[in-house]
Amino acid sequence: MFKYLPLLLEKEYKQILKDKSVFVLAFIFPIILVLIYGSAIRMDVKPVKLAICTYNQSVLERTITQEFIGSEYYEVEVTPDFSKARKLLEEDKVDVLLYLQNNFANEVQKGNGQVIIYANGVEAQLAELSSMYLNGTLAKAVEKFANSEGSKRISINTRNWFNEANESVWFLMSGQYVSIITLMSIFLGSFVIAREWDRNTIETLATTKASALEIVLSKVIVYYLLALWSMLIVLTVGQTLYLIPIRGSIISLLVSLSIYALEMICLGVLISSKLKNQFLCAQMAVILGFLPTVMLSGLIFDLRAVQLFIRIIGAIIPPTYEVKAMRISMLSGGQTGFIMLNFVIQLFWCSVFFTLAVIQVKKDCK
Repeated sequence: MFKYLPLLLEKEYKQILKDKSVFVLAFIFPIILVLIYGSAIRMDVKPVKLAICTYNQSVLERTITQEFIGSEYYEVEVTPDFSKARKLLEEDKVDVLLYLQNNFANEVQKGNGQVIIYANGVEAQLAELSSMYLNGTLAKAVEKFANSEGSKRISINTRNWFNEANESVWFLMSGQYVSIITLMSIFLGSFVIAREWDRNTIETLATTKASALEIVLSKVIVYYLLALWSMLIVLTVGQTLYLIPIRGSIISLLVSLSIYALEMICLGVLISSKLKNQFLCAQMAVILGFLPTVMLSGLIFDLRAVQLFIRIIGAIIPPTYEVKAMRISMLSGGQTGFIMLNFVIQLFWCSVFFTLAVIQVKKDCK
């Protein structure tokens, strides 16, 4: 049944050796993406430029001020002049203004203490995160003051499970691995058939006795092996640079990514067999592979906040399940049932893409 498969594999191997761009795409491109995604795409805001307006230097106000000054999350400027502090905010020299009312400590004792936070709303995400940081630091400072005064009060302690360092790079990169492997694998696969059409060698393949299954299989096998090497490079570089914990099974993580890489190779080959033009294939690879992975999978945006029809699309496409499986495998561990469901979904779509590619090549080679 696979009489010509070894010869086709040898042909693909020799073509890869002659085409240096394949090695750039498989080995250099993923490293660049890891560096860009891990270093440039973050949701942390550090340091926040903060102005503190305080009129008196009571023990409470000093405690609050020192708590902010001693934190690596802030660049602090203290002033008793509210007009000056407001001007700093208006001129975009600070991100947030923290205003402690006159006789703040006395008002706190009476139960009327007020802290007003003015945030620069031009950048909504920065304003929201800055306000969240300030609320946390204020609560910590007030608790320190209460303890030093011997006041008995309820202590509320908060801990981020599975991301105790509160690093956005852990959350992002555990999903961005999927994005990188998607882009790299689908690009590797999307040129293989189109290249034959551009070089007018598809007619030579059609005149041989090799079946469409053998032709597609030879291309999938060779480029899948390249994708596996690329996947290992991505994980090695990413884990070395960003030290993301792996709390789940390493074996299930590698198996999951390996199946997903095969699925994206098959999708790339399907795109290549349908469009037959390398430029169009590159565009379609971005549209069908990369953009849905970033926009519709829950990688960056929580799907619970989007319209129903977008959630339905997200529930259909494979990257949604792979992103969640990666975050489970790396950050939390457990949830074996979902990991197994992800395996089934990826294998299903992989078989669909592969079958459609074989059907298309068979039709073209008649």
